Amino acid sequence: MDVVLLCLMFTVSILINVSVLDDAFIDILAFGIERYSFPRTLGSVAIPWTAVFVANWDEQNVLGRMIEGNLTRIPIPSVTFYLGVYPNDIGTRDVALALAEKYPDRVHVIINTLPGPTSKGQMLNEMFLQVFSAPDAPEMVVLHDSEDVIDPRTFDVYAAYATQYDFIQVPVFSLNATHRSKVGATYMDELAERHTREMVVRDAVGATIPSAGVGTCLTKRLISYFVRKRGNVLMTGCVTEDYILGVEAKRAGFRPAFALVSADEKKGLDFIATREFFPKSLTAAIKLKTRWVYGINFEAMHKLGWRGDAWDIYFFAHDRKGMITNFLPPMSFAMLILLVLNVIDPPLMPGDLEQIFEVSVSLNLLSVVVRYVVRVGAGRQVYGVFDLIGVAVRWPITLYINMIAVYRAWKTYVGESKFATRPVVWSKTAHELPDDFMTVTR
Repeated sequence: MDVVLLCLMFTVSILINVSVLDDAFIDILAFGIERYSFPRTLGSVAIPWTAVFVANWDEQNVLGRMIEGNLTRIPIPSVTFYLGVYPNDIGTRDVALALAEKYPDRVHVIINTLPGPTSKGQMLNEMFLQVFSAPDAPEMVVLHDSEDVIDPRTFDVYAAYATQYDFIQVPVFSLNATHRSKVGATYMDELAERHTREMVVRDAVGATIPSAGVGTCLTKRLISYFVRKRGNVLMTGCVTEDYILGVEAKRAGFRPAFALVSADEKKGLDFIATREFFPKSLTAAIKLKTRWVYGINFEAMHKLGWRGDAWDIYFFAHDRKGMITNFLPPMSFAMLILLVLNVIDPPLMPGDLEQIFEVSVSLNLLSVVVRYVVRVGAGRQVYGVFDLIGVAVRWPITLYINMIAVYRAWKTYVGESKFATRPVVWSKTAHELPDDFMTVTR
């Protein structure tokens, strides 16, 4: 039994180090990339007619406050909100129609031709078709959800980048949730690290830029291309149609960009970004992560394959490794406990393997320290504080959520293999807006 456990532990340790090398490679590249340079045209380009698409299902409790708050935050006449609603979602429909009546120049309602819920992708496709079938259509569309706190400066960023790019993603960060929920605050750490590091590298090397689903700007050129090509902008029957769209945009020849712009160019604070609260309960967080993991690791792999340039293939592997690596940290932790308690005995290994194993475990422990430092540093860039204790407390929660999400994604994939091709109904979580909606910045 000891031999089996040691072999398993050895394998887990090696796999962790392979994943660590991938993360370290991205860290090194990110460290050497200039992060906060402003486009030369930022602030000098007039903001064209921009449609903010908000797809809704059962959002009557937050939609009114979200729209009125963001209209006040964004005093830009050329920015118009389009609210997608279902004919049978009476509560949300009535809130949307009341908003359109109150703000006729800045709010329009798109009523789906199908009863809901269908899927978020279907609703957005319906909105694209109805808006762009008119003789006069917006020059840009920005995707948002009904819980988003939209930074008005993002529209200057979109206008500047749209002179060269057709698919623009701004950072998406969690609002500060440290006093709201330990679970909700895990998104602070993950998104701060991802959007100040990995996404910066993707942009710098010319890899595909996956949409975050919100804070994504599409130009009229890109939208018109997909409408002509297949009748829809987003691939249908998907749970992560936003991620897939980012890949498809590059494959179609459009230039994608990740726009990490900070008003404090030297320190990197005050990012121009979309912010929102994420699920605060463990059940809701696991549900959301399961959808992300299934869509990116399994669904996108089937629908997109591995086609692309070298950097695209590298980041496909980086994105999809989670189907295995998210199981590894809890397994490694459990096995270290067995070692400490002398339940298993490393000397049973041959001499050379024992030395390799010891070096591998040492690298595992070193990687934990490095990842902790990187995560704390990313949080400092976004939230302005070194949250040394908070990051340490939230990290095990993150690992647990990710592990259960991957398990459920595998269960869905193995047990319901047709899920990747059948129509997908709307998968959503309850949305929440901050009390200080008008003043919150982090």
